[in-house]
Amino acid sequence: MATEKKRASVTVEARVPAEITWRNITDARELQIWFAQQTNPTLTGEEKNYSFGGRYVPFMKYDERPDQPVIEYDEEAMVLAFEWPLRGRDGEIVNTTVRYRVSPVGNNSRLDVEHIVGADDLSDDDLRNLWTLLLNGLVFHLEGASAWVRPEFTQRKAKEFRLEFWTAADRKRVFETITTVEGIKGFFAPQVKEVKLEEGGTLDLGWDQLPVISVEEDTRFAFGWREVADEDPNLEVLWELKDEGNGTRVVLTEGQFSEPVLLSSRPDYDGWAAVMNDLKRYLETNRHPIFLSILIEEVKEQA
Repeated sequence: MATEKKRASVTVEARVPAEITWRNITDARELQIWFAQQTNPTLTGEEKNYSFGGRYVPFMKYDERPDQPVIEYDEEAMVLAFEWPLRGRDGEIVNTTVRYRVSPVGNNSRLDVEHIVGADDLSDDDLRNLWTLLLNGLVFHLEGASAWVRPEFTQRKAKEFRLEFWTAADRKRVFETITTVEGIKGFFAPQVKEVKLEEGGTLDLGWDQLPVISVEEDTRFAFGWREVADEDPNLEVLWELKDEGNGTRVVLTEGQFSEPVLLSSRPDYDGWAAVMNDLKRYLETNRHPIFLSILIEEVKEQA
């Protein structure tokens, strides 16, 4: 009997040798920097385990430590696969498997990731947000970038959320990237059609037309956010830019919700964090967004 599943797959490259990338997905201290607050991989002996947890891991309770057994480990081939029990948006545990493979590309390295989940356990966007967050963090760490967006997945409730990062790009370039068709295509929405950059104008993303609420050149850009508004039709997304050192502090705020909400349960919370990391990636390296590189396809496994 076939079980309906789907596979998320993506390839990222890093400007470091393959051995360094391999160490960063197998060494506890390195994993704590880019992946999980608490890690304790056991990769020797008969019962190997890729144990991790903490407040920075999506789709897990920050204080739980599920069993994450290793199902494939080949140090020479630089292949690691493990079981990863996750919690769906409804809070139920779902069984998933992840496979990493590291390969040399000249003096650099390539990481291939596959993540197999039940067809209805996580949405396609949930999978894309998850791996956009994790893999941007890995590449930023490998290549020595400054701190990136690491949202906390705890029980915190609020009527708004705020996410931020620092970039070496100057404020004018950041503003042009988040407010022009060319810029938005580069890091977020290739379907974008038009930006009427004035109060009362329209941000046409291709799948929705959003009202522009306020604009202050090189400093501020706010628009209505209807996609996930549900009972909060007046939700606003606000970008704010400030000079900081020899770069720019980029802050995104979404609110106000009519009632305090559990932030970690909302797809827009990790979704905007993923978008912001792809923005930082684009500004500093001009690379294609990881979110848009992730392929989701159906697979059938024999039960």
